[in-house]
Amino acid sequence: MITFGDLRSWRAAGVRAASDALRVDILSLEKARDAVESDAVPAGWTGLARLSALTRQVGLVAQMTRHIDGLARFEREVYAQIGQVTRIEQAVQDILSDAAAQDLAVDAAGTVSDVGPRRTFDNQFEAREHLAIRQSAVSALAARVGDALDQAYAVDSALVAARPQGSFSDDGPEYVADPEVARDWASMSDAERRRVLTHIAEQQARDAGVDDFEVRIEDLEDRNGDGKDDDPSTDSRGSWSESDRVLRIDEGNLDDPTILGTVAHEVRHAEQHKAVDDLPWWWWEDYDGPPGVSQEEVEQWRDNFDDYKTSKVDGFEAYRDQPVERDARETGGDYLDDLDKDDLDRIRKDAR
Repeated sequence: MITFGDLRSWRAAGVRAASDALRVDILSLEKARDAVESDAVPAGWTGLARLSALTRQVGLVAQMTRHIDGLARFEREVYAQIGQVTRIEQAVQDILSDAAAQDLAVDAAGTVSDVGPRRTFDNQFEAREHLAIRQSAVSALAARVGDALDQAYAVDSALVAARPQGSFSDDGPEYVADPEVARDWASMSDAERRRVLTHIAEQQARDAGVDDFEVRIEDLEDRNGDGKDDDPSTDSRGSWSESDRVLRIDEGNLDDPTILGTVAHEVRHAEQHKAVDDLPWWWWEDYDGPPGVSQEEVEQWRDNFDDYKTSKVDGFEAYRDQPVERDARETGGDYLDDLDKDDLDRIRKDAR
């Protein structure tokens, strides 16, 4: 969530420097891509070895080109925001200058308060008139603070939307919420968040043909109720249980807007199980799986569920890299990437 305190440190020069650094990186990547394209396969290689190497070379060059193109689009968006950040920077400076001139103060949260000296008046009329003038000044400055924050969220949203897919390393965030979605999520009560998450789960499940299940939002970190985290090394955000057909979401993560992606992730697990159950038994039966998913992929899911890896037993990387988790993680990320403020507003209305 962006605060007015954050805006006080926003500098257009920093955005310009980031754009310049991205351009340098893009040039380096283009040179590396060109080197792979021209030099990766030795001229002396022949036969199957050369054919295999050329095939891998083509795939790698295509992958590098996609990454470069995505990075170039992101750099253009960063550059495009320099002017807007310049205006925000100036607006913040003007707000602070005007606040000081009017004996007003703006705190890090953006709250405007009257810090002027106490005055005495000859009658109530003068006192009320002075109070009205001061309140009007506070309201006007607060509106300007709100406008600056709105502009900042628009900048942040544009950059998040433009970021290249797969640009984050394994150490980076898996799910990233639109800043305006995060802003609205922060303003919601836990009760409304529960309604929204339940509504999303039920709607996504209907779309996937999954029925007869329950959504529970509960403490997944302390199942035995002793007040201690059952496993401090893990963060249990959600789960799908095929045996009792319950989708569980951890109530301890309700304040995190990326929990919206977790819901889509867990519904996808339910859809994976349904797809496995619906696999054809006989060769003449037609395959009817999730859109964009081949029968071979669903058969991989079936084998994966038969030999499911857990982080506790098999290690986090084994758990994370198995087919059903990769697919569910991608589904959750795609849902969160596509979710904007208008979508969340509509869901909030439908969930009431």
